[in-house]
Amino acid sequence: MEDKIAKIISVVLFPIFFPSYIILVLFYFNNFNTFQIPLNAKFMVFTIIFISTCIFPLLFIFIMKRRGMIKSIQMETREERVFPLIITTIFFFMAFYMLKDIEVLGLFLYFLVGSTVLLLIALLINFFTKISIHMIGVGGMTGALLGLSFRMNTDILVLIIISIILSGLTGYARLKLKAHNQAQIYGGFLCGLFVMLVIFLI
Repeated sequence: MEDKIAKIISVVLFPIFFPSYIILVLFYFNNFNTFQIPLNAKFMVFTIIFISTCIFPLLFIFIMKRRGMIKSIQMETREERVFPLIITTIFFFMAFYMLKDIEVLGLFLYFLVGSTVLLLIALLINFFTKISIHMIGVGGMTGALLGLSFRMNTDILVLIIISIILSGLTGYARLKLKAHNQAQIYGGFLCGLFVMLVIFLI
């Protein structure tokens, strides 16, 4: 039962979903007054983000699985992660490039840049150790929310606490599934947190 719960957590908190989660949070909460844009514009922006950072990477991962380039969607070895990380990085950058001229998305663009940088860092670290990309993702999300709070001088403590709780659940799930050791879990979270914070605060 615990393994099933851990697998569900790992799927729901799969890193490529985070850009879509973050933009929905920004659109929903009135704290971010720069995001008071028409509903149809929000839908267009969300669609671009969801397709570019989620659908396309997943599609290519499934194609690589069908062609035998990777053994499983979980990408259990460092070698299997290389091409999916490269492909995902390209699509994240494409999302940034398509949206970079929309000034109202300024803060979210920080998140896209940070996510792209984190993917490149994960790719480099992957040549040495199998760092947890899940934890880099939730660490980056926590760092982004902290950065947003500082940049906009707004109280989003509830969101930050939720993000920290989700980080703990993700760490538990990855350890429970024996996908990583503790160093790879903590290292991934701290990497995501630190890099995203630096990008938001520089």
